[in-house]
Amino acid sequence: MSYQKELFDELSFAARRTGSALAEILGEAGRKSVREVVDLAHEGRELVAGTLRARADELRRRR
Repeated sequence: MSYQKELFDELSFAARRTGSALAEILGEAGRKSVREVVDLAHEGRELVAGTLRARADELRRRR
């Protein structure tokens, strides 16, 4: 019986360790994805602002 409890304890510990490792990997992937989305949004805003400035310049030249 002691052997079974020891085996169960080892398996439980391995499962917790694996779960923690997976949570860390997924957490880091999530943080990286968020950073990429924020970077893309920033680039998008810059592109839109540049396009609007170019359009405003074009309209001023036509006047």
